[in-house]
Order: sequence, then structure tokens, then C-alpha cells
Amino acid sequence: LTDGTSVKPVLKLLATAPSRKAPYIHRDIITEAELVYYLKKWPMQKHTKFPILYLAMHGKSGEICLKKENGRDHRIDLDTLAGMLEGKCHKKIIHFGSCSTLLMHGHQVNSFLKRTGALAVSGFTKNVDWEDSTAFELIYLSAIQENALTRAGMTAVFKKLKKKVGTLYRELGFRYKMLP
Repeated sequence: LTDGTSVKPVLKLLATAPSRKAPYIHRDIITEAELVYYLKKWPMQKHTKFPILYLAMHGKSGEICLKKENGRDHRIDLDTLAGMLEGKCHKKIIHFGSCSTLLMHGHQVNSFLKRTGALAVSGFTKNVDWEDSTAFELIYLSAIQENALTRAGMTAVFKKLKKKVGTLYRELGFRYKMLP
């Protein structure tokens, strides 16, 4: 209850940047029930101007970490998450702002992409420092705003990131994947 760590200020900064004005919806999600509730709403037609699902939470290899109603730790693997989003992510990007979530075999990431229909998935393969990963994500989310949400647009984003923040990109174990 005392941890005030939040990505909301980063999103607010992006939303008010003079050159971009990236709209966002921020929700604090603690339980699987809350996650399911909001994931059902995100693909709705009225939310098409919010094409990025940014899951900023704790993570482990192939999982995001939440809590059960009783307060105990609860993990959701990417296969379960793909089931929640099955076929609902056309022209959308899913970013895991969590430690090690994308530390998994490439065919598992491909399966996640195929099932969700997402344009791209990204995240970290290492345990990351909150400040470093947040600074990186600010640059990443900003770069997405400068490009079309197409395969070519995302390729440009990833190339730009490697050049702009190359060392940090590698230190954080940033990984992205698009279907061939």
C-alpha cells in the first residue's frame, strides 16, 4: 500500500508532449479478475485510439505477476493471457513493462503473437531497474507515436531504438517480436 511506483506520470508526459499527444487510459490492476475485466474492454471499437497494451507489473519468465483476492501471489502465463486476447489484437502492440516476462523460447512468443493477432510484442528478458526501464519505455513509446502501426513502422521503431539507446537496450534485455 505504501509503494507509489507508477507509470502514470510517464503516460501523462507522453499525452502532453507538444509533438505527439498520445492519449492513454491508466488502470491499476492487482487481481486476475480486474485484468480480465479490462482486457474485455480494450478491444472494443470505442477504444481503437488506444492500440498499445502496456502491462507494467512484476514478471517472471513467461509470466506476469498479480495477486489473488486473498492477497497471495498469483501468476498468469502468456498462454493464459493469449487465451484472454485471442484474435482481438489486430494492429495492436502488447508491451510487457515487467522483469523477465519475455525470457522464453521464440516459438512461445510466436505462438502468443499468432493467437492474439498482435502486430508486435515487446518486453524484457532480464530483471530490470525500474528507473532505467521507465526511461527506456518513455523513448520507446514516444518512437511508436512517430510511426505508423504497421510492420514497416514498427521495424523503424526498433531500428531507431537500437541506435538511440543501444547500450541500455542490451542491458535491459529488451526483446521485440513481430510475426514474419
